[in-house]
Amino acid sequence: MPLNKLKRQFEDRRLSLIDTLQKGKDQLELSKQHQLYGAIKEIEQFLKAVDYHREQQISAADFELRKEGPRALSTRMMESVKTGAEKTAGFIGSTVYAVYDKVILGTGRAIKRTGKRYRIYKQVIREVKERERKS
Repeated sequence: MPLNKLKRQFEDRRLSLIDTLQKGKDQLELSKQHQLYGAIKEIEQFLKAVDYHREQQISAADFELRKEGPRALSTRMMESVKTGAEKTAGFIGSTVYAVYDKVILGTGRAIKRTGKRYRIYKQVIREVKERERKS
C-alpha cells in the first residue's frame, strides 16, 4: 500500500475517533474516553513520524543531487581542462561572454526600444500638431 494512502487512512481514523469522543463524551465511560484519547495520540505520533521520515528522505535525496551535480561537473571539467591557467582563462571567457551577452546587448536592446518609442512618440505629437493647424 502506498504511503500516502496509508497516511490518509490513519488521518481518517483519527478524525473519526475525535468525532466519536466529542459526540459521546457524556455517554462514554471515563476509561473508554481515555482509550480513545490514547488512540488519537498514538495516531498523531505515527503521522508525525511518517512526516519526519519523508522530510528526511527528501532532504537526503536533495543533498545527493547537489552532491552529485557539482562532482560530475567538476569531473568533466577536469578531463577537459588541463592546467589552472586554462581553467582561469575559460572562467574569464565565459564571464566576459555572459556580461556581454546579458548586460551590454540587453542594455543596448532596451535603449534601442526606448529610442524607437521616443521617436514614435515625437512623430505622433508632430502629426497631432499638423492636424490641429489644418483644422
